[in-house]
Amino acid sequence: MRSRIVVFLAVLLLTLASCGGAVSISPSPSVTASPFPATLSDFQNRSVTVPARPERLVSIGPSITAFLFALGAGPRVVGVDDFSDEPAEAASREHVGGIKVNFEKVVALKPDLVFSVKFSDGTIEKLQAASLNVLVVDPQSVSDVAKTATLLGKAVGADGEALARSIQQRVDAVKAKTANVANRPRVYHEIDASDPAKIFTVGPGSYINDLIDIAGGANIAARAASAYPQLSAEEILKTDPEIIVLAADVYSPKPSDVAARQGWSIIAAVKNNRIVTIDPNLINRPGPRVGEAAEAYAKLVHPELFR
Repeated sequence: MRSRIVVFLAVLLLTLASCGGAVSISPSPSVTASPFPATLSDFQNRSVTVPARPERLVSIGPSITAFLFALGAGPRVVGVDDFSDEPAEAASREHVGGIKVNFEKVVALKPDLVFSVKFSDGTIEKLQAASLNVLVVDPQSVSDVAKTATLLGKAVGADGEALARSIQQRVDAVKAKTANVANRPRVYHEIDASDPAKIFTVGPGSYINDLIDIAGGANIAARAASAYPQLSAEEILKTDPEIIVLAADVYSPKPSDVAARQGWSIIAAVKNNRIVTIDPNLINRPGPRVGEAAEAYAKLVHPELFR
């Protein structure tokens, strides 16, 4: 049980959340359209100048890594975080740590540019103190994803705008399918239930909450006070979710496990056998596969639209 929550929180840190506090929606990045040198404004509203096309890149964040490869900059990536396993080629790069960054290894790789998710523990400042150029990239919502493609494209000298358009078109195609649905089923997305008194789910401001909305569902925790709230089993039962979504990985419970929980037999999703699973890498990472993620989630919520 403990290993499951440890792994979840570790990956969550490097994909969806800032370190050390509640999750909040990041400011949208802006880009000054110009050839190199390029001046960019990152997700912490820091002005970062990239003097020339960077040839050695380090990525600290699975979503960032996926973007760099999607932009064709994969051959220039020399280091990644411990959780960057997509595409498969990324796993062969030097690893520079996970929750704790291995500063010595990052410096030894002599990167021209370091991309990193947000940290509130001094990581960014320490990287800068080592004379490294650091761009903070931390998309939190679906709307941030296309903007991230544009930002990273400018940073590495690739056509990020074309990738952004491709991403947005696929998301919009899913939105078009679900726009006029007659009903929006109540959805409970489980993150971790190791402690039945404090079950992690997704709330407003989270990437997965956006996916539920795009898929034509109604998140049972849409009015929660944080992006990753903890609910008791009793609170979940009161919402009577019509669909329960679980991660399809070895750390998560199986649908049969959830159905067998004490008292859960009264839930509509259990009664109607609508406890489903989805690839966690696909829906936990706000990266270039967001269109695929939105479609996959919509197929779970409204399968009738995809027959």
